[in-house]
Amino acid sequence: MRFLLPILLAAGCSSGEDSTPGKGEYSDDAGTPTVESCGYTPAPDLDPAGDVVEVDLTASALAWDPGTGVPLDEGVAYDGSVPGPLIEANAGDTIVAHFHNDLDEPLTIHWHGIRLDSDMDGGMQMMYPVDPGASFDYTFTVPDAGFYWYHPHLDGAKLIERGLYGRMIVHAPDEVTADCDLPLALDDILLDEDTLQVAPPDTDMMQLMGRLGNVLLANGKENRRIGLTAGQTVLLRLVNPSNARFWDVYVEGQQMQVVGTDDGWLPEPYPVDDLEITPGERYMVTFTATGAPGDEVRLMNKRFQLHAADADMIETDPLGDGDNPVLTFVFGDGSVEGTPWVQPAVAPLPWSGPTETLGHHWVLDEDMMGGTVTVDGAAWPGVPLVEVAANVDTTFEVENKSEMHHPWHIHGNTFQVVAIDGVAPTVPQGWKDTFDIPPYKTVTLVSDLSNPGDWMYHCHILEHAEGGMMGEMVVE
Repeated sequence: MRFLLPILLAAGCSSGEDSTPGKGEYSDDAGTPTVESCGYTPAPDLDPAGDVVEVDLTASALAWDPGTGVPLDEGVAYDGSVPGPLIEANAGDTIVAHFHNDLDEPLTIHWHGIRLDSDMDGGMQMMYPVDPGASFDYTFTVPDAGFYWYHPHLDGAKLIERGLYGRMIVHAPDEVTADCDLPLALDDILLDEDTLQVAPPDTDMMQLMGRLGNVLLANGKENRRIGLTAGQTVLLRLVNPSNARFWDVYVEGQQMQVVGTDDGWLPEPYPVDDLEITPGERYMVTFTATGAPGDEVRLMNKRFQLHAADADMIETDPLGDGDNPVLTFVFGDGSVEGTPWVQPAVAPLPWSGPTETLGHHWVLDEDMMGGTVTVDGAAWPGVPLVEVAANVDTTFEVENKSEMHHPWHIHGNTFQVVAIDGVAPTVPQGWKDTFDIPPYKTVTLVSDLSNPGDWMYHCHILEHAEGGMMGEMVVE
């Protein structure tokens, strides 16, 4: 069961300035790099009702500039921006998204992590895709506070790489606004000079590994510069829409605290020096900005090996083996002092170990020679159907017999990670919908399955999902 506890401090939805400048906004006429304000601008709400958020979303071609100065002719976007419009709501609100498909292929929108009705989930076997030139109204309630994202669930390995994704913030009751609230989509793209490489990999091994890029982006741009003031509480809402890159991030000279995961806030924060984020996964982290006027500190990304240490496969990262900068925080004049920021309070997680009911034991594997990936010995759509009872505390086991990491994403119902190879996690995991299954490990999950419906599950390395590591689960 999911319960939010009220907290004493109150604040409305944040509506700071947008951190997504367009082409040509990275320097002034004298060549001085532009420093953006820290914040965001949500999509316009077309409905004046306090508990309804109504937005327009159009998918169309867009030659967007990733910061190189050369627009990518292969690009696509929602409403002319990468990422697409940031949708902001409060827990319990109804979302009405008027979607129009202006591309030349059928599309759905998957609302990643939201516990909605299955006919609005956007999974390709749950509803008819929206044809080119057609429209569809997605209408659903957002029950849980957290940081989410939306993206297509047809041809995702190409379309997400080309820029078709967006972010969503759902606020908790009485959520306190941080001094700097910065939602960041951390993506990578593969450029050959100024051409975006979105074609399927030309070898079975590349298909098996997934596409790694050679340019790191924060909200669709490389080398952003964000202004900070010493003493500010910085809340980073982080999502990884990459095809296959596992991010491992830190901020130079700043002590990060993890305050939330995929589907909401944690009961207690915990400190990290760096934070691994799998494709599809989200985290909320804070730090108190520490620096003097003129100082610059960078958000950095470490290399993460996608295969086991004793694996036979060779993984080549086009960015090399070292740490790479993603964006730069620039300290302005002055400092901020005040009441320390307080995260929303939530109930303790309900399970400390497996339950009596075992819903399913998934087995993930791969064929190194054939370049294929499988679930329970088969590839989608041949993976056997999983059927489980709704509203029952149910344990799932995900066994990875392969040499690759696999970020496991389950639609429709959230879960709690209770064990990895029988051992409880060392840090709180919170409510999850995506979790890494390491090579040769078995991860134990528990869900109350409180949201009936027909749901997809799959590896969120996008090439793996489209290559067959995907199945369907009926909760009824």
